[in-house]
Amino acid sequence: MMNLRILFFFICATFQPFWGSAQFRIPALGHSIYEGVFTGNGLLGTMTYLAGKNSMRVDIGRTDVYDHRANSEDKLFDQARMSLGHFEMEFESPIVQAKGDIYLKEAFAEAKVSTGKGIMRIRTTTLSNDNVILLEVFKKDFNGNYHLTWKPDEAISPRMGFSYTQKPKNYPANPKGHFGEQGEIKYFDQPLLAGGGYVTAYYGKPGKEVDTYLITVDYSQQGTAYVKTAINYVQNFSKQKLTKGLASHRKWWTNYFKASTLELPDTVYQQFYDMQLYKLASATRSDKPAMDLQGPWTSPTPWPAYWLNLNMQLAYSPVFKANQLGIANSLIQMIDRNKDQLRQNVPEPYRYNSLAVGRSSGPTLWSPVLLAKDVSPEGASDGEKELGNLVWLLHSYYQYYRATMSQDVYDRLFPLLKEAINYHLHLLEKDQAGKYHIGVKTYSPEYPKGYTYDTNYDLSIFRWGLKTLIELDQERGAKDKLHAVWKGVLANLTDYPQDTDGFMIAKDLPYGESHRHYSHLMMIYPFYDINWDQEGNQALIERSIAHWQSKKQWLQGYSFTGAASMYAMMGRGDSALASLDVLLQKYIKANTLYAESGPVIETPLAAMASIQELCMQYWNGVLRVFPAIPHKWEDVSFANFLADGGNLVSAQRKNGKTIGIQIKSQYGGRIRLKAGIRAPEIKIQGKGTFDITQDGMIDLNLDKGAVALINAHR
Repeated sequence: MMNLRILFFFICATFQPFWGSAQFRIPALGHSIYEGVFTGNGLLGTMTYLAGKNSMRVDIGRTDVYDHRANSEDKLFDQARMSLGHFEMEFESPIVQAKGDIYLKEAFAEAKVSTGKGIMRIRTTTLSNDNVILLEVFKKDFNGNYHLTWKPDEAISPRMGFSYTQKPKNYPANPKGHFGEQGEIKYFDQPLLAGGGYVTAYYGKPGKEVDTYLITVDYSQQGTAYVKTAINYVQNFSKQKLTKGLASHRKWWTNYFKASTLELPDTVYQQFYDMQLYKLASATRSDKPAMDLQGPWTSPTPWPAYWLNLNMQLAYSPVFKANQLGIANSLIQMIDRNKDQLRQNVPEPYRYNSLAVGRSSGPTLWSPVLLAKDVSPEGASDGEKELGNLVWLLHSYYQYYRATMSQDVYDRLFPLLKEAINYHLHLLEKDQAGKYHIGVKTYSPEYPKGYTYDTNYDLSIFRWGLKTLIELDQERGAKDKLHAVWKGVLANLTDYPQDTDGFMIAKDLPYGESHRHYSHLMMIYPFYDINWDQEGNQALIERSIAHWQSKKQWLQGYSFTGAASMYAMMGRGDSALASLDVLLQKYIKANTLYAESGPVIETPLAAMASIQELCMQYWNGVLRVFPAIPHKWEDVSFANFLADGGNLVSAQRKNGKTIGIQIKSQYGGRIRLKAGIRAPEIKIQGKGTFDITQDGMIDLNLDKGAVALINAHR
């Protein structure tokens, strides 16, 4: 009877999604995107908020609309993300109150606006499987008039609007856009200097109680056919197609939220977590562009691009445990698609076998790294002196492989990682003691005067890459001709620079100034090369984190997600939660967006990963369930979290104790589990074996499809 009760829990958890906070409310809409309600389908998106005393605005965005001028003076200007514009809704009388709701399960947003003429509801839905935004104006309780107009943004790099950015010497303007009409369809066409352009086309149909608008955006890098394509798309989108589109839209989101669930006893964190799930699928999909720093929601920003030395890696960090590999696939495809450009990013002498990427880029990943032996990169930017960005980006690719256990993914990952590591190998030097060093100066991201030798950023990334290449090659019998080289370099790679305060920035460069980026601590997280299982390193870990966090002046949001994840690795859930509390109370905006001079999407998503790590971690070959739950979170459960090896994990914690864990092996294999259950009862459905070691570790060997049930004794 006891096992049946636990099994019943897992059946419910696996097949009955917990919608938690299915509605996210903003009591007072503000005048920025950080106080608006939003939708998205991974390509198109909307953001609704106040425009003025008597007006609302609905911003429209499309994630792949980038300028595409030839590789010239500055990619942040010549290949920048472009802002489209917004619909402005003007009323006859001032707005008295405006509040907003995002309905996560149905994936639409609604603004409720009160004026002297009554109450109007403005609903936006970005259809999941169609290139259409549905804007509905509900006016049953409104007896006034409104006027809706499209206000395009100038086709210019948003970076031009910031005084502190270094502007290009030559930046010819894009052609002026123009309005047009074809029948009932209105549109605004914005040609681009480099060819092609983008168009916003829309059609409105008034009704007695509801006015309906259909909106689409099309984009092309050549020709003018995109205008006709957009017009035809709206014209042909009949009422029947809209009905089917809405049904398909709801089904997509229902299936999306079923993939995994998390139940927390804290409503603030439950709402925050659910919003990040919603945000992920609004920002990207398997067949859509990878997430840049904005997602589909644009605002004046100095960051109109992809940032590759932390931001993109953090943005994708929660997708694996959330069992959302379709989201991850947008990043994987971006890397695969641009391998030739990654090769062109390295200096010419190394292009025959090396790949790299600098700090920031457009969708093509054009971002040179100008590091070479016996050559000083005079005039290079700091971002062109960052060595390890691509290898760190491939850390996400590796997680994707370990989640899918796909031979095809392996066959693509291995040569990418090998050639990224080749670039590092070209730059090595060996000292008289036989230790390998990175033989050129490299830049440690974000740190003042961080251009120096043997940065911990590059050493930790390089060490992870070597270990991973050795592991991957061993899966195929250690046949690669460089296998012995990797092992030799790894065995003799110089130690991480450290002093009495912990890990330094680099050789001869202590951590002495406030530093928001944890680039010098990545051997602790996310790579776990120095970890809490190593008792001899625990004091070093504590000193390093404490010293980093003690210098508070320039700490920003992701400084606290990084610290939270490190505390979670140490098993200190209360400290992790305290760090996340600072983030949510000080940095996260009303609608869970985040800003540093402009919108940057990664930090709330990194916090989502930190929350997951309170509940489940995998490092040092061990799966850890509920390793760092805060004391005040007595009841926590999750279902279908995806772990290393493609294992689906569900678990329940009640009154501060773990009472049950289920692991389903999708591909078969060994699992070493730290369950936190004393004298567990273990049952395997299907074929498999288990053993409990002297230190309480559960050693499982499961065939494909087998399920292990680990229950607390009652």
